[in-house]
Amino acid sequence: MAELKYSKYFLNELPKEERERGFGKLPMMVAFTDADIFKDSKYCSVMWMGEEATKMGGHGPHTHKDPELLIALGTDPANPKDLGADMEMCMGPEMESHIVTESTMIWIPANFIHAPFRILKSRRPFLFIQSQYAPNSRKNPSRN
Repeated sequence: MAELKYSKYFLNELPKEERERGFGKLPMMVAFTDADIFKDSKYCSVMWMGEEATKMGGHGPHTHKDPELLIALGTDPANPKDLGADMEMCMGPEMESHIVTESTMIWIPANFIHAPFRILKSRRPFLFIQSQYAPNSRKNPSRN
């Protein structure tokens, strides 16, 4: 079958060079894009978070010069609001701890200190989407 004219705008697998380095190597990474993959794109990733995520050390406190939107989505079609996990996100210089147990969006303004971010318990895998309003993730090990 001939490739369609706009197929280049659909991403269902990371390019081989991206799958072999940085965030692309993570087994939980479904896909991500940035300006290196799609010209003029902003950084966006989708991860499948389950039991293995509870074994990771978490992400320490940091800031970004650009805003960021984090989305945690439960996967139970009978109860999509239930995240199926306990996720901690600390916010602000006080490191105010928020335990997230429902499908949630978290807005992080530019230059706002946030994290640690940790998955404390997993009862069922969930989807985690990170959208940074920047061409590349400053924390992406493949870009360091």
